[in-house]
Amino acid sequence: MAWCTKIIYILVFVALCDGQTDFPIATPTVEAFQPKGFRVILKDDGYSFVGFRGNINVDFNNGLNEGQIHKDITHAQKGYWIYRNREVKLNIGDTLYYWLFVQKNGKGQFLTELAYTVTQFVNENEAPALPKPDSKLESRLDPIDQSCTASKTLVQGKSRVCEGALIFEEDFDNPNLKQWTPVVQIPGEPDYPFNAYDNIPDRNLNVKDGSLVITPILTESLHGEDFIYNSVLDLDERCTGVAQSSECRAEATGAQILPPIITAKVTSRYSFVFTFGRVEVRAKLPYGSWLVPEINLEPLEHTYGLNYESGLMRVAFVRGNSYFAKKLYGGPVLGHSEPFRSELLQEKIGNDNWYKDFHNYTLIWKPDGIELLVDNEKYGVVNPGSGFSEKALKHNIKHATSWNKGTIMAPFDKMFYLTLGLRVGGINDFEDTVDNKPWKNSESKATLKFWNAKSTWYPSWTNSALKVDSVKVYAL
Repeated sequence: MAWCTKIIYILVFVALCDGQTDFPIATPTVEAFQPKGFRVILKDDGYSFVGFRGNINVDFNNGLNEGQIHKDITHAQKGYWIYRNREVKLNIGDTLYYWLFVQKNGKGQFLTELAYTVTQFVNENEAPALPKPDSKLESRLDPIDQSCTASKTLVQGKSRVCEGALIFEEDFDNPNLKQWTPVVQIPGEPDYPFNAYDNIPDRNLNVKDGSLVITPILTESLHGEDFIYNSVLDLDERCTGVAQSSECRAEATGAQILPPIITAKVTSRYSFVFTFGRVEVRAKLPYGSWLVPEINLEPLEHTYGLNYESGLMRVAFVRGNSYFAKKLYGGPVLGHSEPFRSELLQEKIGNDNWYKDFHNYTLIWKPDGIELLVDNEKYGVVNPGSGFSEKALKHNIKHATSWNKGTIMAPFDKMFYLTLGLRVGGINDFEDTVDNKPWKNSESKATLKFWNAKSTWYPSWTNSALKVDSVKVYAL
């Protein structure tokens, strides 16, 4: 590390003393890999040295420091200077801030204030998307179809979409779930559900008879009866949460037991992200006390803040208890606590329990509102008025002021992705007045009290799986 630092500072000193020339430097290309890694590509023009310094999601603020990532490159490869990093895990929406120091003919020059935001991933084994001879970056966008009317829908990776076009389709005929990424982590704030998410094929996450099936299973069925009381749940390198955090590792201590339930959740975060459109999901919802289906749209970036400050949209939401079985909800969630948490949700009382059959659930997300339908029947409209902040501030939702920076639909004016999952309990989805609820939302022993009452809720989990037959998204 010290040797590397000395090298770059010696070069900086030489550049400053000898004077910087104005030789042209082509715009670098950056490509992100899945599951981790990236590469930076610079076309050679007689250079003798290239120094790379980078930060993930941390701007250099015009300073020339070592950064989180540093590499000196001493030779080109087939006409290009290529820095490969196979250790850093990047997510969609992450930004690589970097600067380069380039030497040519004994002179040095800095290329500063560079940044690349991850919008897609490429296969490392494929040839790099090298700049064309005119040094302009190769476009990865679909060619523009001039014959159609452009939609207000935006799709990441596409320069334009046509009105009414089918922009995403999943019928779950392929068991490999190529368009979906399983979530592997221990969820926490603000809802603190009583489950962990994991991908256990043929147990809690599988494709069967043309449907995605997500089934809650008891943690003790995997690790034994005493595991949740005195062990460590370590999701190790498979964890999709923040590394070295409570999202990836939990230890049982006293009344703070490990998640007693293992469920599953998949997202389109790495394959399909969009703004505005018609989302149609054909699904059979789970039945069982304290079960909560997650058929949602979640924000790609937390532009307006963490948790629900950047919004969440529910395509279909029915609590699993028999008391709630006829009450369908859909729409936006903008706060973690009641009454504002549910204020904007639209309700549809069914003639029968929603969990008994497959239904077609639809959410139409527009630049001026949200519409909810079930089996092609409209049951709700959410109108933002002059902006959602106006309603939120009446409930003393302080973070609502950040939405004034966006459109009237803020925070629902950014990129979102699809999620399909199942969670259990938690401290926000079930009020303390619900009959036979074994825990209080405000108490620290909520998970333990839920688990100790297993005999009261587990017998009801006879049809506890969330089954999704298809997902389609259309442009407006």
